Amino acid sequence: MSISPRAHPDDAELAMDRPKRSDVERWQPARPVEARPIESAPVHTQPIQPQVVQVVPPRRGFDPIGVLSGIVGLAFKVVALLILVTVLWALAGLVGVGGNVTGGVGARVSSALEQGAAVATGIAQRAADALDPAHPPRVALSQDQEIDEFLRVGVGSEIAGSSTRTVTLSAIQRRSDATSPDAALYATLHSDLRQSNDTKVFGVTVRSSRDPKDDYLYKGETVRIGAKLYKVNWISVERQQMALILYRDQDHVTAPIKASFD
Repeated sequence: MSISPRAHPDDAELAMDRPKRSDVERWQPARPVEARPIESAPVHTQPIQPQVVQVVPPRRGFDPIGVLSGIVGLAFKVVALLILVTVLWALAGLVGVGGNVTGGVGARVSSALEQGAAVATGIAQRAADALDPAHPPRVALSQDQEIDEFLRVGVGSEIAGSSTRTVTLSAIQRRSDATSPDAALYATLHSDLRQSNDTKVFGVTVRSSRDPKDDYLYKGETVRIGAKLYKVNWISVERQQMALILYRDQDHVTAPIKASFD
């Protein structure tokens, strides 16, 4: 029995994480790798062109408080300017002539102050009215008497309301000597007692009267028929009619009563 010689195992074969090599292939040590710099491609740069950006301010809605404050501020500035001008004018008058001039300076100063206050008040009032479309009228209005009923009566018609007398429009006439159109026409109201007044002697009627009476009314005058107060609104000769309006507030009528029928 002979023992054949065997080559000594390579150190690489003893390493478990390395692949097994044949006897012919021997382990070669790793060669150093030469590091070469990486050549990058040339970068072509272009100049940056500046761009203009237009900033649009945001749109704001209507600011009534700002507008009102601006108008009030303007009014106070106007008043301050007027006061300054007035003071300068007063100083010029004091330095200028004498007693007569200085006597009127106070009046001019007072008048200017009143005008400035009126202007400021008017501007503030107009600004407040612009924010309140339903504001009441700022000028004095001519108010008519409030009415509750409109009654149109023709000649020959009876006006109801009196419990003791019958009231009838008997005529509408024109005056030739009238000084105004309202005094040119008048209406005649004829009334009689509903129950005649009889005078009896020993049970015998010796006198009977219905007490006829005529009253004359012009446009604008007031008449009471029963418990109601009427005002003559118009009188027309062409229509042969008269219009009466019933006062709405009977307790506060202050006009004088031309005729009264209970």
